[in-house]
Parts: sequence; C-alpha cells; structure tokens
Amino acid sequence: MTKTEQTLHIDEYGYPVRPDSRRILRNLVVRGSRRLLLAAIYLFMQTIGSWLQFSRRQQHFSPIDAQSFRPCRILVIRVDLIGDLVLSLTTVRALKRTYPEAEIDLLATPASGRVIVDDPDLAEVITYDPNIWRRPKALLQQKNWREAFSLRRRLRARHYDLALSVSGPWAAIIAVLSGAKRTIGFAQEGYPGLLTDPVPGRHWAPDDHKHEVDYCLELLQAAGVIPTPADRIPHLTAPSTAVDEVEHLLQNLELRADKPLIACHVSANNGQSKRWPIPYWAILLDQLIAEDGANVILTGAPNDLPLIEQITQRMHQQALNLAGKTSLSQLAALLQRTDLLLTGDSGPMHIAAAVGTPLIAIHGPTDPALSGPISPKATVLRSDIWCSPCYTAQGPADCRFHTTQCMKNITPAQVYATIQEKLHVPTTQAEATS
Repeated sequence: MTKTEQTLHIDEYGYPVRPDSRRILRNLVVRGSRRLLLAAIYLFMQTIGSWLQFSRRQQHFSPIDAQSFRPCRILVIRVDLIGDLVLSLTTVRALKRTYPEAEIDLLATPASGRVIVDDPDLAEVITYDPNIWRRPKALLQQKNWREAFSLRRRLRARHYDLALSVSGPWAAIIAVLSGAKRTIGFAQEGYPGLLTDPVPGRHWAPDDHKHEVDYCLELLQAAGVIPTPADRIPHLTAPSTAVDEVEHLLQNLELRADKPLIACHVSANNGQSKRWPIPYWAILLDQLIAEDGANVILTGAPNDLPLIEQITQRMHQQALNLAGKTSLSQLAALLQRTDLLLTGDSGPMHIAAAVGTPLIAIHGPTDPALSGPISPKATVLRSDIWCSPCYTAQGPADCRFHTTQCMKNITPAQVYATIQEKLHVPTTQAEATS
C-alpha cells in the first residue's frame, strides 16, 4: 500500500480498509451526534407541523385537478446528488406539459444545480445547500441563519402556487418555507402536518422495488399530472455555448478522427465501493488505447485527481485527462459528444443517459432497478452475488465486509468485450436489444 493510499485509508483496489478502533469510535460519535441533532430537528418540525395543521383546520384541500388548477409559479425541490437531480427532470418536463403557462423554478444544491442552469423549461434555478445543518455547531453560526432567511425571502417573493418536495425531509422543510399555497411530498419523508398534500409512503420503502423516476411520477399524479411512458426517460440538453467550448477543447487535444471517443468516469460520490477497482481501470484503458487506438478521456472533478493519478501511474499508455477542466454544463456537452461512457454508478452516468449517449454502467452495492440509468442505450454490468445489492441509502455505499467482491468479479476482459459489442453494433439494433 502506498503512502497516499494509507493516508486515504484505502487498499490497492481503491476501497476502504477495515477501520481501527479509534476510527470506529470516531464514526460512532459522529453518527450519534447527527442522530441527536436530527431527533431535535424532528421534534421541532413536528411542533411546527402541528401548528400548521391546526391553522389549516378551516381549509379544505381537494385533490389537484389539471382542468381546474391554474398555477402561475411552481417550485420543484431536489437537494441531493447530481444523478438524482437529473432523474428528477422528469417532473419538470411533465409539469411543463401539463401547465404550459406556469413558470417552473427548481431548487438544488450549488454542486448539482449547475448542470441544469440553461434548461429551457425552467424559469429560475435556485441553489441552497441544507447539508450545512448536519453538524450541531452549524446552529451557532450566524452565516447559516442569514442564508436561510435570505432563501426564505427569495422564495416567498416568487408567490408559488405549488411546491413539489421530490425527496427527503430538507426538501419538505424548504417547501413550507417557500410559502407555496399547496405543498406535495411523501408523508414519511417530511414531518407530520407539514405538507398540505402528503402522498403516502416514502422512497425505497422495504416492500417497494421501484425506480427513482417512478417515485417522481407518483408525486406528479398528486400534482394533477397524468404521466405517460415517455415521462420515465429524463432528457438533458447541453447549452450551445458549452457545446462550442467542448469542441474547441477537443480540437486542441488532436484526437484521432477515425477512432472512437470514449469517456471514462472512474469516481463516484457517496461511497467508494461504487467505484470499479483501480488496477482494473489501468488494465482496461491500456488495452483500449494500445489495441483499439481509442481516444480515451478521463472525466471528473478536481478532487478526483488523486484517484485518477493512482490509475495513470499503473498505466503504460497515456489517456487524456480532463478532470477538473470542465464545468458541469461542459461535461454534459462532452458526454453528448462522445461515442461511449464507461462509469460506475455516478452522476455522469445519469447525465450521459439523459443526453442520449451510449454507456456501460458497472454496479455493485447499488441496485440498478432502483437508481440505474434510464436509457435504451445503457448497458448495466453487475455481479449477482448473495450480498449485492446492499445499499440502503442510510449511509455511504461501502462494503460491510471490506472486500467489495461484487465489483472485483467484473473483470477488465468482461468490460472490454462489452465495449466492443456496443461500439460495433448498429445504433438501431443496440437500442432494440438493450
């Protein structure tokens, strides 16, 4: 294990090593303090919900009907990862189709919201990160309170007729802060009495086996929308300025025009076990460059550079590294331009699916039936071992046995063969057999 790997507490495959007793104790303290904070927030918001429910006792909220409901402004709230936000674009499209005269705003985290800043169906993209409240000391920082009150003023100035809390308790809180006349979200993800139109259930309930987009469609029905099969497929269009910028960037790289352009996203958020092994990446990329002459581009954020360096140090060939050199909108344009994306379960996976790029997604701890790519051009590779999938959304997607065998079982040879199939099968045939 290298010094860098020891510092990051990962093994030669790029996965977390078994923690020592000090780290276990630290993790227990951190999780315990967060649970106490969340319990305090729950009790406080339950009190607020009871008061709101009492104040609405004279009001009767009949189910929303698109024939009689005439919203001027709608707020869609999704404050988590990039991939989830892209999947939630299905709600924006369906709402715009149902209420074409309404202005639709979307509230997302600053890190995720940049991917949709030029979406033609959105009037405004508002950014806010509620994750700053995860630590108890956040309650003592005046800056956090100023930002929260500023957000409340901005939202209330828009006079929303409807706010859609797509996922999680923070989205439900923001829906109420917005002052919207009607608020919709899953009842078990908010707080009692908080929403005017709570939908029974929650995401990923034990008895459910539904994809993320199907939860979005379920919420849409409460908003008066009649979903169609086409609403299940997210669509994202890269801004024309980003397309031009990416074309200029690629010209400077002097790519081989007669060879495929393959983007590889080696990282993934919310759990290192969602990543394919580091030595496997090195073997595969060497083979693609040496045997196929492929133009291989590595994508990622600036904080992915140490991981990419661990891969390139093991390689004999040279890949093109654009990690940290593209914005999110430029990444969407780049993926739209490539012939294929190879990735684990990641945000760029969903971006590629939404812009219509063929892709291969390697899954291990996460279940593609719940959060995998929605695209006829997507191929999912996974090892169906007894403990996979194991991710429950209650923490990071890391292996509880510290082996991540589900990802190690998917070999470079298997992925290489799948790449050859996708690159050489005609598009219409590939879509028919996916």
